[in-house]
Amino acid sequence: MQFFKLLQGTGLIKDSNIIGISGASGGIGSTAQYSQNILKIDSRLEDPPEKIAQEFRNKSIVSYIHLAAATDNNWCDLHPEECFLVNAEYAKKFYEAASMSKVRRFIFVSSSHVYDCSINSPLDIYSPTIPKSIYGQSKLLAEQKLIALKNSNTKLSIARVFSVIGKNARDHFLYQGLHKRAKDRNFSDIPGLDNIRDFLEADEVMSELIRLANSKDYPPLLNICSGQGQSIRKIAKEVFAFYGLEKKIEKMKSNSNHPPNKIIGVPTKFI
Repeated sequence: MQFFKLLQGTGLIKDSNIIGISGASGGIGSTAQYSQNILKIDSRLEDPPEKIAQEFRNKSIVSYIHLAAATDNNWCDLHPEECFLVNAEYAKKFYEAASMSKVRRFIFVSSSHVYDCSINSPLDIYSPTIPKSIYGQSKLLAEQKLIALKNSNTKLSIARVFSVIGKNARDHFLYQGLHKRAKDRNFSDIPGLDNIRDFLEADEVMSELIRLANSKDYPPLLNICSGQGQSIRKIAKEVFAFYGLEKKIEKMKSNSNHPPNKIIGVPTKFI
């Protein structure tokens, strides 16, 4: 038993299939069912790569899911330098740490914001990448940096996640924002109310990421999405109905200066 523990602490168990996940307190990461085979990565983004690599070794991490990121579009617009640092440079550092510790699989969680969303949906992995937002630009830069670093020892998979909804999502995500509006009886116009988005529940996204970590195919680039669109107005109506205010949505308008748009993805199949 002591010998087994020694091996486990040095990352030498060949049949280990332990998955490490950063961003465990976030909207997606918080839905994971953590266990002996699915572990939280405690290293901070600011930590040196050697320290991160040591945690990977200590926990015998075989596959790693990089969820830690700045995801608030408004914050990224206000703090572009910090956004690029957190989302691109730190992702690169974690890949370097994974390579040091011989992690076999590195999953970078990217975003549909990297695509040129002015073109007609559905968007597949071959659609043009012309991100409009600072957040989208930071994710695309991270992808490029990771692709430049990738090696045969630590396989890289880039997972572009589309819209996320769910009770565990961050406060700036749609679901929480709508609940806050309803609680505050805020009936002002909602940005993008008539937009169509491709939504998955946060726990569904997490499930797909874990399935990817255990997959045989392990595609280098994929979309994680439903392939179907829902209007934000429909979701708002469902949330407001919880408070008996669904009729208020019918009178609301979008305060966006742009016409309604549609962003739907083509899910990537893998086994």
